[in-house]
Amino acid sequence: MSIPSIRRSLRIRCGIGIGLLLALLSEGVYLMIRQSLYQELDDSIRDTAAILANQVELENEAINYEWQEGIGTNRGLTEDTLFQFWDKVHGTTTRSPALGHRDLPRFTGVDGAPLMRSLQLPDGHYARAVGLRVYPFVLQDEVDAMTKRGNVIDPKTLPQVLVVARDGEPIRRTLERLRWMLAGGGVLTLGIGFALIDRAIRSSLRPIHQLSLQVKDRAEHRLDEPLELPEALPSELTSLATHFNVLLERVALIRQRERDFIRHAAHELRTPIAGLRATTDLALSQTRDAASYATHLMTCQKTADELGELVKRLSALARIGQPSGATSHQPVDLTHLLRECSEPFAHRARERGLEIKDELGSEPLLAPADPALLRIVFNNLLDNAVSYASDGSEIRLTGRHTERDIEISVSNPAEDYNGDVERLFEPLFRRESSRHDAASHLGIGLTLSRDAAHAMGGTLSAEKSGDGLRFTLAMPAAD
Repeated sequence: MSIPSIRRSLRIRCGIGIGLLLALLSEGVYLMIRQSLYQELDDSIRDTAAILANQVELENEAINYEWQEGIGTNRGLTEDTLFQFWDKVHGTTTRSPALGHRDLPRFTGVDGAPLMRSLQLPDGHYARAVGLRVYPFVLQDEVDAMTKRGNVIDPKTLPQVLVVARDGEPIRRTLERLRWMLAGGGVLTLGIGFALIDRAIRSSLRPIHQLSLQVKDRAEHRLDEPLELPEALPSELTSLATHFNVLLERVALIRQRERDFIRHAAHELRTPIAGLRATTDLALSQTRDAASYATHLMTCQKTADELGELVKRLSALARIGQPSGATSHQPVDLTHLLRECSEPFAHRARERGLEIKDELGSEPLLAPADPALLRIVFNNLLDNAVSYASDGSEIRLTGRHTERDIEISVSNPAEDYNGDVERLFEPLFRRESSRHDAASHLGIGLTLSRDAAHAMGGTLSAEKSGDGLRFTLAMPAAD
């Protein structure tokens, strides 16, 4: 299958357009000149016919053609003009010297009116001719003479048919030359037009070639860098190129996030792996009893559990937002699910003297959501609250129905944090804390929770509330 080409398409269409325009113009010029030449020829024939019509005289009771008296001095009549008179009464005919013994077609219009038409001359040439009826004129002296003779003749009783013709071959040859000149000029103009159009198309498409070369020659490490837009880039392509650069910026952002993710994941994996190696090296450094080996194995097991949790959360963070990880929404009572999630944290809270205060109320708060993602959000919020709340303080669970959304909040005192709350959602960001279990946090829980909330069409935000922090999950309410 042939690939469409802008250059080929423009050349063909412009060529067809110019060709049609030239053909129309050439035809118009040809017809205009042709009409002008034949009009001039017809006018000349009519003028000659008028002159000849006035040279038929009734003299001495006979028809006298005065033009015969001018032969030898009027070259136009003897050489250029073909004419013939027919005497309808006596049946005689008179020809111009140029005709010799040949006859012209005899014709007139209705009732002898002048009629112009094309005809073929006896020598085969194309000609134009006029045929009309004329009557001899009579001078007053001749009228007086006929009166004296008692025989007055009415000129209307002596009608003459006059046909005047001119050879049209010179005009035909002129028009033939004109036709070839117009055709040759049209072909030459079309060729020049093609060359100019091709040059203009090449010039217009040059910015596209420059962009193409940029893409082709782009080094692998610069694949997501924006293209340099040529100054001569047509406005029709500027929008496309600009949107392509926006796409590249998004690709660059995604690649940067992937690099950050890999770098932080490698950093986080390095610590537990180093711990495992150190524990096993220590355990194997000398012969030990079973209890000592069991202690080291328990340490390795704990480290392996932490490593497993890290891998699980990194996998969940990577899946969110991918098409294959599309969420499944169903009406979920957020208060009921939050209470379920808080039960496993009750023991840890009591160990630190914390009280989980349930202020969710008895009214169900339903929202379309994915229960699995909601558990990730609630478990991370509760885990952070139990880990970072001040000893002996309260963790408050609240919920409410706003005009359009359902809001679930988890808040706890946190006097030791005065930073920007948005940094809490940065991947692998961990708060500095003196808590004994704070170091076990991986720094991706809140990032994962916010992404999970967005995947369900909700939001997760944080704000400082007095000496504490409050995290709020907002979800669209179920219909």
